[in-house]
Amino acid sequence: MECVNVIPATARSGLAVGRSEAVPRVTNVRLGTQIAELVRDDILFGRLPAGAAISQTILCERYGTSRMPVRDALRQLSHEGFVYDDGKGHSIVAAISREDIQDTYVIEGILCGLAARRVADNHDPEQILELRDFHRRMVAAMEGDDVDLMTELNWHFHRRVNQMAGSPKLLAVLRSHTLRLPRAFLRESPTWMKRANREHASIVAAIAKGDSAKADMLMSAHVASVGTHIADHLNSSPS
Repeated sequence: MECVNVIPATARSGLAVGRSEAVPRVTNVRLGTQIAELVRDDILFGRLPAGAAISQTILCERYGTSRMPVRDALRQLSHEGFVYDDGKGHSIVAAISREDIQDTYVIEGILCGLAARRVADNHDPEQILELRDFHRRMVAAMEGDDVDLMTELNWHFHRRVNQMAGSPKLLAVLRSHTLRLPRAFLRESPTWMKRANREHASIVAAIAKGDSAKADMLMSAHVASVGTHIADHLNSSPS
């Protein structure tokens, strides 16, 4: 069975075999988790099709690491249902249906909505100021056509809302049972930036007003819509 590169030269991010400077940087902190995130994005965005075999050797060479973090990454992806062992020591990309993706993000949306509800209930002026600042910076990034900055700010915005909920149990569930918004989502779909900023503005406004029910509803719908978009993208990708 032929193994494929995790991030082919044709990827939108511009990563190419033989161009080490273009390979995403990973650090020694939770290296397996970082590698799992990159491979997961390749699967979700259709760069790794169902049935593709993932080579541990290629992963080790690409990220300049030993086999241990790579095995940890593949173990995590197996637990999440993205890959499976074919019984011969090969990690194979599992078939993922549109419904699988949508259900995953609907569930994640419910959890993120609960976090937004808690933040609105808390109605902490400093937290509201921080979220408004995130939104201001994301609008500026969009207007400056800085997709990379917008991508990072978007990820941190959602992370901070979840953290601001002040619920260790909720954070533990989010870490263990959901995909989290892919960091690469806006980089893969830059036209989504305007919509993301518009929906973020509504979410922050609801939190600032202390309207917990609306903040919950808006955040849940926002995250679920990402799942629908990713499902559409995956469905339209060539096999």
